Amino acid sequence: MMTVFLCEDSLDGILTGVYEAWDSRLGHRNVKLKTDTEDTMELFCEYRTVSTELEKAEKVLQTVRCRMGVKAEEAVCYAAACPDERKADAIYRLIVLGLSMRDGRKAVNCLQDPSVLLVEQLRYKAWHEAERMLGFLRFEELPGAILYARMEPPYAVLSLIAPHFADRLRQENWIIHDVGRGQIAVHRKDSPWFLADARMLDLRQMERRSDAEAEFQSLWRAFCKSIAIEERRNPRCQQNLLPLRFRPCMTEFQQ
Repeated sequence: MMTVFLCEDSLDGILTGVYEAWDSRLGHRNVKLKTDTEDTMELFCEYRTVSTELEKAEKVLQTVRCRMGVKAEEAVCYAAACPDERKADAIYRLIVLGLSMRDGRKAVNCLQDPSVLLVEQLRYKAWHEAERMLGFLRFEELPGAILYARMEPPYAVLSLIAPHFADRLRQENWIIHDVGRGQIAVHRKDSPWFLADARMLDLRQMERRSDAEAEFQSLWRAFCKSIAIEERRNPRCQQNLLPLRFRPCMTEFQQ
């Protein structure tokens, strides 16, 4: 009988599921991982719900880093950010393959394996989304010199882009808010960043802006308008480079 481990749809949840499935010693062919977002159940399967444990997740990620290399670690982290029902089991199969090889670093290159190929495809999708967010994210200054940015990405890339801003804006206090998932990344000046529940935020305070923010927003809109060449205006080409879904959170497209 197949045993299905239902894990939380997050990197830590999936890695905890990997830990529990491996530790069950039921045999890799007899276990399967799924995220708890799925509402369909298979016949003749035993289901086990996995509670996310950060310690177990970190152990798995550290094993992947040491035995399979940084590239495999990145592939796992990025693939877990994609909304795909197959990702949890594919990540598990990739890790099983890597740990069974003498040189686990070669596992990510075994694209003839369907699970490895799927992880690589998901990794690219999440990487592409994260790269876009690095350019399209817009910060606004709140009272108290706190920078605040909203985003609504289809992929869970908040934890993937936060290290970039922690490095580039290390002298600033900032908050990045993933509105759809109810998560925030918080960074205090000269301190490490961390993830938190968005319910910690007072949304009324997030609607306030510093005295200079309105002026800077007006200047930014004027700059974007001044560099445009009306004769070369091409909305369709612009949408290819800057899709409409990003614009509600971008200063230059707000009235």
